[in-house]
Amino acid sequence: MLKLLALLCLSTLLWWAALWLLIPLNWQQVSPTVMLLLHLLPPILLTALVQFWRSRQQRQEQAAAQAQADAEAAEQQSRRDEARTRHQAELRSRQQALPCRWLWVQALPQRDEPAWLDELPDGCAWEMLTEDGLEAGETLDCLQDAAQAGLQALYEELPGAAALPLLLEVLPKQSGIEQLARIKQWQQQAWQSDVPQPASDCRFLPGSGTLADRVQQFLVQEPELPGAVVLALDAPRAGWEPDEDADAGTRQQWREQGMPGAAVVLLLFLRDGLSAPASGVEAAADPYQPYWERDPASVSAGWGRVPAGAQQGLAALPVLACLAQSGQGELSREGTLQLTRQLQPLLDNALVNAALLDFPFSAEDADPQRNQADSVAWLVHNGGDVDVGGTRLAAIGSNLTRHQIALHPVDEASNLVREWGDVGAAASALLTALAVTHCARLAAPAVLAQFQPDHAALSLARPA
Repeated sequence: MLKLLALLCLSTLLWWAALWLLIPLNWQQVSPTVMLLLHLLPPILLTALVQFWRSRQQRQEQAAAQAQADAEAAEQQSRRDEARTRHQAELRSRQQALPCRWLWVQALPQRDEPAWLDELPDGCAWEMLTEDGLEAGETLDCLQDAAQAGLQALYEELPGAAALPLLLEVLPKQSGIEQLARIKQWQQQAWQSDVPQPASDCRFLPGSGTLADRVQQFLVQEPELPGAVVLALDAPRAGWEPDEDADAGTRQQWREQGMPGAAVVLLLFLRDGLSAPASGVEAAADPYQPYWERDPASVSAGWGRVPAGAQQGLAALPVLACLAQSGQGELSREGTLQLTRQLQPLLDNALVNAALLDFPFSAEDADPQRNQADSVAWLVHNGGDVDVGGTRLAAIGSNLTRHQIALHPVDEASNLVREWGDVGAAASALLTALAVTHCARLAAPAVLAQFQPDHAALSLARPA
């Protein structure tokens, strides 16, 4: 306002000076009205023009600033939307679970048979091995009958499983070539049907970590396969006499891993979203029918080598449990408090991967109803015997309590070390079978804690 007043005064003085000194006018012939307008109107018009120009310039600057602010806001929102999309895509990738459809276990209990064996759901078969049935010798020799019985039970109930790849755990102190040859022979002997046995692969399970993570990685690398069968077996008990003396190092190993045991585990995994034949007639359609005469809607995709007549049986299997990806990390033995802190992010990641803990992109995306960690009803672990696993159990219990999981880590838990002992190469598969069985039995999630000397992995098995 002061600038406008100063401009008006200055323009008035200059105009009057020019009007009286520079412009030749005969004032005697000019009327008073014209004289007044001639003195006042030009400075006022000049001031008004300057004010209009300044206002227009300010509006242009404001419009440019607003456009820049809108562009920056749009760019920021675009980056935010891209970050949210990446977050949701990563979350979906993390929450891809592996459905387990069938399991069969023969294991040697260290003590009495667990009481929950009387409550087995359909699709979970558990049988007990006896010490008399374990002959001294190599692992493949003493577990041959048990493994053949499991393969035969699988192929009789689900013939299509014979077309799925059979993934094996590597046996220590055993030739890999000999192990593959022997188990392929067992497959042929277990096939009792008059129909020729479907072609399938028999190979070792690659990777490291939990069994579910390794199978999921295998299926990612083999996208054309509909699923896989895992066979894990080992018998450290074979050839061991309970009365023989053991040194201090061996006894310490027994306290950490359990007394020598034996187990044979068969697990069947299938992908989600496999299209099943609409009827048995369509499943048994003429394979020589020209493709242009077939109904595209009736063609089931993604079954690989599985014969059409066997797809219906596999597709009809219920999902016993969905195995989520694990949270893994290194451990350092420093005490209960340190171990609790180290297990905290592992359990958090495991709950997020199992879709039991909300992990929003921002506060406005949070949904408290997604927090269902308190529905966990069982714990499966290999923490060790009483004098060794106390620290691990205390650390797990503290983290469970932090998520309001009312779970007793002793009474509502399965300790592989105490119940089944050291089963060698079959430990990871037996832990997975225990988690799947309890998840299906209780219709509630189960935590799986797998410990190694300097490493730990926590994951969950949840109902479908």
